[in-house]
Amino acid sequence: MVLKMNKVFLALGVSVLSPLALAKPVIATSIKPVSMVVAAIAGDKADIQQIVSSTASPHDFAMRPSDLKKITDADTVVWVGESLERFLEKPLENAGKEASSIEWLALEGMKLHNFAEEHHDDHEKHDDHEKHDDHEKHDDHEKHGDHEKHDDHEKHDDHEKHDDHEHHDEHEGHEGHDHSGIDPHVWLSPDNALVLAKAVTARLVSLDSANAEYYKGNLVSFEKGLSAKDAEIRNALNKVNKVPYIVFHDGYSYFEQHYGLQNAGEITVSPERKPGAKKVAEIRHEIEENKVQCVFSEPQFSPAIVKTLLEGSDVKTAPLDPLGSQVKMGTNAYFSFLDSLSGQFLNCLG
Repeated sequence: MVLKMNKVFLALGVSVLSPLALAKPVIATSIKPVSMVVAAIAGDKADIQQIVSSTASPHDFAMRPSDLKKITDADTVVWVGESLERFLEKPLENAGKEASSIEWLALEGMKLHNFAEEHHDDHEKHDDHEKHDDHEKHDDHEKHGDHEKHDDHEKHDDHEKHDDHEHHDEHEGHEGHDHSGIDPHVWLSPDNALVLAKAVTARLVSLDSANAEYYKGNLVSFEKGLSAKDAEIRNALNKVNKVPYIVFHDGYSYFEQHYGLQNAGEITVSPERKPGAKKVAEIRHEIEENKVQCVFSEPQFSPAIVKTLLEGSDVKTAPLDPLGSQVKMGTNAYFSFLDSLSGQFLNCLG
């Protein structure tokens, strides 16, 4: 009888403990582009919980109890940064996850861009940003990271209104979070994607040492694949890099500068704000003067503005999706995203 009971307890012990032994690291991600890079390293050994759906905007995103639970339950939270996902700052702090989170904009080695000077004059006055390495990398933060979601574009509005506050207050208040004036669309740069992939690899290795070689192997594969994809895209875009075009909003600088594309301007800084008659006249003049061949729209917004601008002209138009909303998640998702974006440029500029 004792022997039988011991067998029962042994069986129970195995059944209760085995799920713990098999538990995967849980990584909460803010937006889809972040998930793409994390997935390349995590593969099937970690569980990714994305907070902002691929169709929502990080700017006016309201946290629900289920979203807060993702943060609480996560071993690590990976986000772009406070200038793009301001809604995450307090929940991360309240859950005690801020220090352990990976903030893309703050990582060492990031190449950050400031938004166009005419849009953020005071950004230039903050020389000290540039004196702080990570701030330089946060530059892109300020570039309206939310554009990333296009949805967030809509929320960009207040972003701009608070830009200088962020510059002055946050710079002193939270180093590592203040990226005023910086373009937060950092995922549009293959170089910056590699910086995040390395940080995610290091974190997963520390969380799950049993699978360390798996994660490190995935990083090697990602780096090789990224190098090949980057060269392939550069070769394709070299054929159209002298063709002038206009974008819907100022949010593609990382991709444009990386591949040397010829951006001749943008329709509006904040996609939620329709341009008035004066702005429409200015853009039409710009289209004629710069011999613009294509005006890009965004799938999350009505193409009506673009139609108004192009009425009576033979300028082409096509959508650009900086968030990769249609890209299938998986270990190769980031490569598919780069393919998709470069294809959108080629189709309209070629």
